[in-house]
Amino acid sequence: VDGESLLDPTICCDENDPPRGKMTAHPKMEEVVMWETNIQATGVRKYPNPIGWVAAMPVEDKADVGSFWSGYTKEQPNLKRPRRVDETIGNQAGFMATRSQVEYFHNKACPGGFLPPFDSQHWKGDSLQRHSVEFWSGGFQLFGQCYLNRILPLEPRRFEKHLIYHVSNNKQRTAPAKKMIRVGDFYGQILTVKEKAIKFAKEAWGIELT
Repeated sequence: VDGESLLDPTICCDENDPPRGKMTAHPKMEEVVMWETNIQATGVRKYPNPIGWVAAMPVEDKADVGSFWSGYTKEQPNLKRPRRVDETIGNQAGFMATRSQVEYFHNKACPGGFLPPFDSQHWKGDSLQRHSVEFWSGGFQLFGQCYLNRILPLEPRRFEKHLIYHVSNNKQRTAPAKKMIRVGDFYGQILTVKEKAIKFAKEAWGIELT
């Protein structure tokens, strides 16, 4: 593990030397960045085992099952959590699903269905023209329309496996710096929010969380 980081960059992003294309050989954790999400839009929640503590990413308001939001304070309880803000929406790289999960998406979870031909009234005309590639391949359909929640396990070895290397390495030049954050910094901030949630649960409700 690199330095004092709890995360291992080799899980997602290791590359031999000399590297291919614009990739970085054996990157350090401090060099691994993510974009279009930050702690401002993230909460934490503890699920029953084996899931445990997770980071809760932005979803539609009516789909949200609840989490302790990083922006919550007793002094300002009416702050609004970002949902559809480009800098924080956390559009994912893709998704994987089993056959039975796809059937659930299509038959139950997703208005208008999840699979072609997309000819129900829900789609209102040419759906392929109206929606972006991120909607179809990046998972926006699932968390933006099908009301699925998105979580990141906080156990470091599991968290690492949710990171995917964007091998074109072009976002550093094409995306504004305000959309970038070091993965290690983001992870540390989430753990801080987790500690605040544990303290809040004990003080407000007398619940002991670990």
